[in-house]
Amino acid sequence: MSIEYTDESIDIRNYLRILRRRWIPATAIFTTVVALTALATFLQKSVFEAEGTLQLKQIGGVSTSDLNIKGIGGIEAVSGKSNPLATEVEILTSKPIIKQTIKTLKLQDEDGNLLEPDPFLEALTVTNIQNTDILSVAYKSLDPQEAVDVVNQLMQVYQANNVTVNRAEAASARKYIGQQVPLVTADLRRLDIALRRFKEENGITDLAAEARVQAEVTGDQQTEFSRVQSQMVKVRTEAQALRDKLGMTTEEARQVNELSQSPGVRGILEASQANEVLLAEARTLYGPNHPNVLALVDRQSELKSVLNQQVSQVVSSNVSQPLRNLQAGDSQQRLIDALVNAEVERLGLDQQAVALIENQEKYKRNQKFLPRLEQQLVAIEREQLVTQATYEGLLKALQEIQISENQNIGNVRIVAAASLPKKPIAPRKVFNLVVGVLLGSLLGIGMALLLEALDTSIKTVQEAKNIFQYTVLGNIPFLKDAEKMSRKGLDRPTPDLIVRDDPRSSVSESYRMLQANLKFLSSDHRVQVFVVTSSIPKEGKSTVVANLALVLVELGNRVLVIDADLRRPSQHQVWELPNTEGLSNVLVEQKGWSDVIREEDEHLDILTAGVIPPNPVPLIDSHHMAMLLEEFHQAYDYVLIDSPPLAVAADALLLGKMTDGILLVTRPGLVDSGSAQSAKDALERAGQKVLGLVINGVIPENEPDSYYYYYAQDYYGENSGGQQSKSARKKKKKKADVNAVDR
Repeated sequence: MSIEYTDESIDIRNYLRILRRRWIPATAIFTTVVALTALATFLQKSVFEAEGTLQLKQIGGVSTSDLNIKGIGGIEAVSGKSNPLATEVEILTSKPIIKQTIKTLKLQDEDGNLLEPDPFLEALTVTNIQNTDILSVAYKSLDPQEAVDVVNQLMQVYQANNVTVNRAEAASARKYIGQQVPLVTADLRRLDIALRRFKEENGITDLAAEARVQAEVTGDQQTEFSRVQSQMVKVRTEAQALRDKLGMTTEEARQVNELSQSPGVRGILEASQANEVLLAEARTLYGPNHPNVLALVDRQSELKSVLNQQVSQVVSSNVSQPLRNLQAGDSQQRLIDALVNAEVERLGLDQQAVALIENQEKYKRNQKFLPRLEQQLVAIEREQLVTQATYEGLLKALQEIQISENQNIGNVRIVAAASLPKKPIAPRKVFNLVVGVLLGSLLGIGMALLLEALDTSIKTVQEAKNIFQYTVLGNIPFLKDAEKMSRKGLDRPTPDLIVRDDPRSSVSESYRMLQANLKFLSSDHRVQVFVVTSSIPKEGKSTVVANLALVLVELGNRVLVIDADLRRPSQHQVWELPNTEGLSNVLVEQKGWSDVIREEDEHLDILTAGVIPPNPVPLIDSHHMAMLLEEFHQAYDYVLIDSPPLAVAADALLLGKMTDGILLVTRPGLVDSGSAQSAKDALERAGQKVLGLVINGVIPENEPDSYYYYYAQDYYGENSGGQQSKSARKKKKKKADVNAVDR
């Protein structure tokens, strides 16, 4: 999508033309602002500023904030983002420091009272020099010596306060530490006693060595237990081999020895042994549940019962099973002895293994309890170490704080004292004037643009064309060097007849161009009788009528000028004629028009308005008026009718129906767009034939395309002092604005 720009939207000359049109208010505002700025600048008293510098440094010694020991809470920043230098600035500008400085220097206000801190702070400036630990202290005053005294005194008061505060902090820290030392000493003594009792109660001197010993003993016991187990396996194996070989237990072997001498036992034992052999064979052949096996088992039980009775009589104890082989030989007897010895050894090893197991369990319980003891011991020793370190730190800090307390210095050093300023810092005359000029320019331009935005008047030829949309027949320029003059007895400026007084001017040529354009409006019907009107009063229609008549006369035409403005006529003033009789007399008194017409020259006649009637509309809108215009049409080549503005009366609309059309005059800078639109609407509603538009009072400087006017002025000698006509020289005293208002 393309964006179209009009010439006016991008032409900076439009703004320059606005400034030309509004130069008076813009200049007034500019001059006022600059004048007020200059007045305020030169009336302002000179202000002097003295400046000194302070260095902040970290002093030696220890304060409570430097201690990181148990029981002592150092001073910590409330916020991690706090700035120590900013804190010192707040201290420097605090009211106690300020009041002490004011009191020392006896600073007074205008009423003779001691100066309050707030006005003092307004004149004081404390800043941190970037990337340094230096503060800049500056004070403004009308008295340069006072500014110097204030800065130096303020820095001295702040420095003294810093020393006092530092010493107070050290004294407070010393007192606090002095109170803490006995408490920490008591804690240390209590921990020593607790450690001794712990070792006595648990029977340890060195817990680590105890753990190592228990670990070694446990290992040795495990080795010994393994050896005993191996020996037990060996003895059991030997005993089992003997039992297997003898087919009896150790107890049975012992009983065999005792029972071998008893005949009754031996007989029953032999029967039992025989039955045992049969039982073993039957089990091998038939299995444990076979009837024969069960019968033999029963037989064996009976024999065992009998044997037990016999045995009990001999050995006074029961045996678990029938005894076999009571008639053992020497070799078997030796085997029985070996079995008894192996059993005895096995019992000894069992007791030894049980003892080893019990010892292992005991050491395991001790090992499980050691970590708890170690934890308790470590806690006591750690607390003892912390307390010892605290005690040593307190003693060291106490010594350092005692040294720091005796130092008569702070952490503030005056780097440079204030010196007497050589020149004031205010007012900055050149700067203020430049600001005044810039501000005045901006305000002036802003006022010009604001007035332009609020002004709804038509300002340029193009705006007039856009609103009326009629054919422009003539542009009558406004000459700057034309003078306005008031004739005697008139209440408004009266214009000269520029075509007569200065026929070689560009304005005169503009009227000639208007006449030429009127001539070529229609090729088949020549415009002879037409009405000249405007939207509102003071647009110069009467001037246009008079000068257009003169242009038509120059071509040899017989021309009649009729002043049909029966409310406020002006043609008699333009031509300097009496107005005792005129159009109204012809219409009312039925006089012959030839009796009241004034002859200006042989080709130009003037019919003034005459006596002003109470109601002009019936006279204008009458058959007599129409007949009169018809007669004028026959008698003259051109008839120009000066009628009231459309905003005042409907006379122009009534006359337009009786003539060849209406010539509308408008003046940029005077008529507003609303009035112009209303005039156009009235003409369209009445169905009037509008011949065209005459734009009067065109100011070339206000026009985007004004080259024609400058070239025309140069061509006709207006910008180079060209010679005026003889008629103009005769009437020099009557020079006036070509576009001056006719109402």
